[in-house]
Amino acid sequence: MNEESAPATDRGRMTRRGVLALAGTSVLAGCNGLTGIGGEQEPTIRASDLPDIDPDEDPDPVIPESVPVDIAPDHFDAARNRVTTLLAELPTPLGPGDIPNGYIRQQLSDAATDATTGLNDARNAPTGLVALESLRRARAEARYAAAGWAVDDQDLSVEPIQQEYRQTVSDAKSVRDAHEYVGSDPVRAALVHARIENTLQRVIDSREPATEENGLMYVAEWGETAESAQAHLDDVRHLDEQFTTSLPADAGTVEETLTEAAESLLADVRSRRSGLPSEPTAEEWDIPERVIGDLRREADDGVARVADANGPASAVIDAHRRLTQFQALDRLQERVDDGELSRPQSAEAVRETRSTAYDALNAAIEESSAPDLTRAALTSAAWRVVSADWELARYEGEIAVSRLDTTIAEYTIATAIGRTAPGISKQAVETLMSK
Repeated sequence: MNEESAPATDRGRMTRRGVLALAGTSVLAGCNGLTGIGGEQEPTIRASDLPDIDPDEDPDPVIPESVPVDIAPDHFDAARNRVTTLLAELPTPLGPGDIPNGYIRQQLSDAATDATTGLNDARNAPTGLVALESLRRARAEARYAAAGWAVDDQDLSVEPIQQEYRQTVSDAKSVRDAHEYVGSDPVRAALVHARIENTLQRVIDSREPATEENGLMYVAEWGETAESAQAHLDDVRHLDEQFTTSLPADAGTVEETLTEAAESLLADVRSRRSGLPSEPTAEEWDIPERVIGDLRREADDGVARVADANGPASAVIDAHRRLTQFQALDRLQERVDDGELSRPQSAEAVRETRSTAYDALNAAIEESSAPDLTRAALTSAAWRVVSADWELARYEGEIAVSRLDTTIAEYTIATAIGRTAPGISKQAVETLMSK
């Protein structure tokens, strides 16, 4: 299964929880002592005084992803029905008499459980796009379980699933080649077409499962891969249709507008890249080195992805995101130069740092003149906050303040991006409207 796993590495797939678990392992597995460099005693913080976060709760970003398109209720219904139909093929619960191998039986049972969880997540999703993502995962999980069971129950072979998947990839290429960049508002068009471009490319670039020694699990992997690809393609077609239907009758193409805006924004990105601060070289990284180093690498690494974007709309959105990061980096560098960034010495200071990050991200949406565009720039920052929360929830006992450095850096970077995003969005809108 592409994104979900229990445990995370069992089938080469990774849940959101699994990703965060790996991210937090290096922090929590660090030095347990309270003595600093040179034998000096570090200040400590009691974990019980940190923000009260449920360690068993699967966290969601404070700024969920969205797309400015109304998703029809019958599209949600079709996805839900697909999940329930697949799950109905399974005997419930799977027992030793159904699948004798306990490990394989657990894999199929976990997948079915994850599919049901995905249905529930979709019902409670904060945006339509998040609901679609939950339903896509649910479809993939349900197909994994159903395909695996069908090997035992119906002697299902892998060949028809492989053919199904490859046809879906071929269809995605055809949709991409025929895609028309219709629109009236270039900002809204950029956001919708970028989502379409990236989702189609995800299908086209999806990897076929590696050969499994166990034939049942190999077929199950292929079932998941085929279902995930088809679910993504279904959603692309629906978003494209809904967007086109919402446009006025005289709406034309915005492809040239998007292309020229992408070229202009990309030129700005390259210019900003040339002025990046040097990588911190201190032997021991404190908060200033950590925030500058982390955000510098993210902004710098993203430049190549802008140039190789999946289309003009993706190039616009990616360039806008990188420009936001560059500006946030400038803001943080100024704070470092002014001596304003330092390691919190108390639980109260940690709580304030976390609260500031949440406030900055929420305020960015509320204050922006282009909230949908600003939201697109906040995605990585929102997940930084999720990762930091995950880490905070798992600390126990007395903690040396330096062990919180990664967590504090994540909140600090998110704050800078939130405070920067509205201004960069305004500039990007001006660029789009001028083309």
